[in-house]
Amino acid sequence: MMARHLLRDCDEFMLVRFKQLTAKERHESWLKHRREGLGGSDMATILGLNKYKTPYELWLEKTGREQPVDISDKWAIVKGNALEKELRNRFRALHPEWECYDGTDKSLVSRNHPFLIASLDGVLYDETRGYGVLEIKTTSAHRGKTDWHDMDGNLKIPDYYMAQVTHYLAVTGWTWGVVYADIGEAEPVEIMFERDEEDVEAIIKAASDFWTYVQDDTPPALTATDVDMVQQSTQPEGYEQVEDDEFDRLAALWHQFDEAEKSAKQQKTGISDQLKTMVGDTRQGLVSLHNQVGYKDVRFKAQPAKTIPAKDAYTQRRFYVKPLNDN
Repeated sequence: MMARHLLRDCDEFMLVRFKQLTAKERHESWLKHRREGLGGSDMATILGLNKYKTPYELWLEKTGREQPVDISDKWAIVKGNALEKELRNRFRALHPEWECYDGTDKSLVSRNHPFLIASLDGVLYDETRGYGVLEIKTTSAHRGKTDWHDMDGNLKIPDYYMAQVTHYLAVTGWTWGVVYADIGEAEPVEIMFERDEEDVEAIIKAASDFWTYVQDDTPPALTATDVDMVQQSTQPEGYEQVEDDEFDRLAALWHQFDEAEKSAKQQKTGISDQLKTMVGDTRQGLVSLHNQVGYKDVRFKAQPAKTIPAKDAYTQRRFYVKPLNDN
């Protein structure tokens, strides 16, 4: 009988197992453990590849100032959790040449960088290459067509997931892995990835820099999204006088493009009115060798009454730029 290569502590990482009686208890223990370091899914945020969360928002969570938003009831998460086991079983059946183990209910903690942790969907073992990462993903058909293909239509791992699996290679020291994903096609797709030392070092440096912010209790640089969020929540008052050529240059450019945008919108409206007059009220539209202009029906599904509840009056802060006259 072939020997099984089960995970155990090694020079690269320590193995943490969650042995609570119920799945809920194990999940809660895993969440608590995950807050004590940086997991693979945090890397896209740290590198600015996550459009749903900024490094500052992640810092708020890691320093205990805010709790992570619970998205466990979102359909994409529910669907992904439900399909993970089936996808892992299907991948195992397709690749009898590899050992394939469930990676859940355990975590790997880097010995060289103890703040780096890895929670794997699956663990692979190949007689030639040794251990490898199995990462399982589910996504919509739309994202499958856009994020998962390059300009030539070839399959690729999206950058935000490549950051995640590179993090896993950094923690484990392993050299390879496979992303197995349901991207809305007839069959799940599989994409192999290999260790790139420059990418691994870049991940370790970015994670180390971010963890220094956490340990020093100093926030990372705020993005424009962060500034909007803080302005809405705290509503600071007062203006600070500055003498900064770059500030004035950017403000002038903003005003210039704002005026150009308004002018373009007005011109577009005027051209639209001329075209509507040409179409007239006795035909649906006009068509030439180069253009088609006219009217078409757009149908909307009926909505139940009072689908959108009434809102009380509220104040919202909006960013603005106003040129000041020189006196």
